[in-house]
Amino acid sequence: MDDKTKWYRISQLERISGVPRRTIHFYVAQGLLHRPKKTGKTMAYYDSRHVRRLEFIKASKRRGLPLVAIREKISEFESSDPVAFDGDRPLTSLHAGRSFPRKKGKMKAAGKKTRERILDAGSYLFREKGYKESKISDITKGLNVGKGTFYFYFPDKKALLFECVPRIFFDLFSQGWDRIRAVEDPLKRLELRAETVIPVLKEFCAIVQLSKEAMEDDDPKLQQLGRKTYLSICRPIESDIKRGVELGLFSPINPKIAAVFMIGIMEHFYYIQTIDPDYHPSAVWADIQRLLVDGIRGSLNTGSCSP
Repeated sequence: MDDKTKWYRISQLERISGVPRRTIHFYVAQGLLHRPKKTGKTMAYYDSRHVRRLEFIKASKRRGLPLVAIREKISEFESSDPVAFDGDRPLTSLHAGRSFPRKKGKMKAAGKKTRERILDAGSYLFREKGYKESKISDITKGLNVGKGTFYFYFPDKKALLFECVPRIFFDLFSQGWDRIRAVEDPLKRLELRAETVIPVLKEFCAIVQLSKEAMEDDDPKLQQLGRKTYLSICRPIESDIKRGVELGLFSPINPKIAAVFMIGIMEHFYYIQTIDPDYHPSAVWADIQRLLVDGIRGSLNTGSCSP
């Protein structure tokens, strides 16, 4: 063995690190620790890098990172700095999630870029597959990164969803909402809302579905996100309908029910298109407008039904 390296038996490593030997053996098997130097069938020696890695693992676990993420961070650090866990630096100077002093600016910029890529991929995946069917592995495979990279930036899929929902809204509707805010007439505002949604109807339906899935989840925070998301869609429509009723433009209907009704129509139009490709998007708003203004009783009172 190298005389310049300080070596420890497993009992010494246990005492220094505070980690039980069974756990140390597990970390070696999982690739979190390099293999010790064996000098016999039952004798092995560990070096200072084992001590430093164990300190890193303990600090990372306190931050809530899973082992797969910790393993990837160890690999990242050693790729950029082969002696990251060598030397005599105080153990307290090694913290999970902190870049080593050199290349700090580059590491920060790279980290921000990676996080943005994960958000972009997550937003796309949630729109395409919904929350339940979206998998972290889909994101990591698509970006060609390890799961540990994902877990370094987000503790779980729910945390990613929290950040993706506002992003999805902004990407799809930011320009349309600016046009709507400039209009006073509630009927025209509703028409503009329909015009804004129809070109991105698939994505709109995905957002509605995401909010429903979240409201049905067992996690109270996710339920709250679902309600907030759905209300962010529903309340502006409800406000326009309420104003239209007050001005006598619409039939005296419950604005809350009418708003939910409108969202349902827009959501189901996506499926109507697959059944009847000739049904033009402009007909959606025309039908909604007739229902809001005239209701459905007109033809019934005359004793006739339109085909």
